[in-house]
Amino acid sequence: MSKAGPPDPRDAQRTTAILRRVLDARDLKVAYQPLVNLTTRKIFAYEALVRANREDFDSPMSLFAAAVDNQCTGELGRLIRVKALEGCTTHPLFLNIHPAELNEKFVVQPDDPIFQHTEDVYLEITEGVPLSHFRLCQSVLREVRGRGVYLVVDDLGAGYSNLKYIADLHPKVVKLDRDLIMGLVKDTRMFKLVSAIVVLCRELDALVVAEGIETVEELEAVQEAGAHFGQGYLLAKPAFPPPPITWPGAVTTTRKQTIRRPAAKVPVRGR
Repeated sequence: MSKAGPPDPRDAQRTTAILRRVLDARDLKVAYQPLVNLTTRKIFAYEALVRANREDFDSPMSLFAAAVDNQCTGELGRLIRVKALEGCTTHPLFLNIHPAELNEKFVVQPDDPIFQHTEDVYLEITEGVPLSHFRLCQSVLREVRGRGVYLVVDDLGAGYSNLKYIADLHPKVVKLDRDLIMGLVKDTRMFKLVSAIVVLCRELDALVVAEGIETVEELEAVQEAGAHFGQGYLLAKPAFPPPPITWPGAVTTTRKQTIRRPAAKVPVRGR
């Protein structure tokens, strides 16, 4: 079996050139998926999900991998936030932040788009953020906290879970990974585990989102487990413009919850 040769530097140069054209032309689109209050069945917020217009980047991961290699994740992240806020002006927004963006500190600049949004903004940082970025993450959050911007710990339960992040970072919201929700039904060992995680998050003053809900059984289970919000294809697929939700007719609300919304946001203008 022949061995693959070394990477062709021309491939990297081509990717760099294409990425530069994407950034200069703002050649990205954003889809929105709602997060639904599981008690009121109303939309609480939308998550903005980037989509590349070019086949060269077949996923957000490949797009950000190229940005990391070219040290422009901050520039890419800011462009995504600009387009996300342009397309959804009337609802709170969940925006994903790549760990490498923290190094460039674009997100804490006074003129960043997140500070111009009239609704609340939630920054999603993956639960698997490298420990090397942890202190930097805390520093960035100290600068944006209190300006209508809140932290979301994303993908809790995906692979290795460091629950200490939740205690140290004080997130407003914790999102349970699809791996915990897939196939979830009531009265099982996995259901008991998810319910215990929800209780833990509540004790740490964090709201809980169940991600990746695709069946009625999963929706009923996360309601019974006490999750505050749900997100997934069963309720609405990502789309542009921000889509409405479809609540399955067979599902009833099983648990009453009190959800404390953050105080009204006062927009901070660029200085």
